Amino acid sequence: MKNHLIHLLNYELWANKRVIDALEKLENPPSRAVAVMGHILSAQQVWLGRFVGEPTFISIWEDTPVSWMGEMAERHHHKIVSYLTTLPEADLLKPIDYVSQQGSKYQNTLLDMLTHMSHHAAYHRGQVVQLIRPMVQEAPITDFIVWVRES
Repeated sequence: MKNHLIHLLNYELWANKRVIDALEKLENPPSRAVAVMGHILSAQQVWLGRFVGEPTFISIWEDTPVSWMGEMAERHHHKIVSYLTTLPEADLLKPIDYVSQQGSKYQNTLLDMLTHMSHHAAYHRGQVVQLIRPMVQEAPITDFIVWVRES
């Protein structure tokens, strides 16, 4: 299961970088597209803090400059994969207590948290692509199967 999750995380980095690259090429990307891509990256940081038990002092709608996004994506990917690599397989199913940004207490497994992160990012990447599609000659393709074929 860990290997599958790392596989998905590798895909997610590739997909995020494709969208970030497209944003970087635009002279004036739509502010909503920048905000949504920043949201993906900020949410990753918040979830990482939750499952490693470290407080994060970032809003999930943090203003993130496009010029920082590539490095953020790489850093988050490295931290999450490094954490997963050292984790015993059984720990994927252990409940983790955390508090939402609204102050509500929850408990989920790491497997569920990572699955949520993957789906959340894919949903929002689609929004970003829709927002920039009229501004680019070719919209970034972020389909999982395309990544698999290219890998």
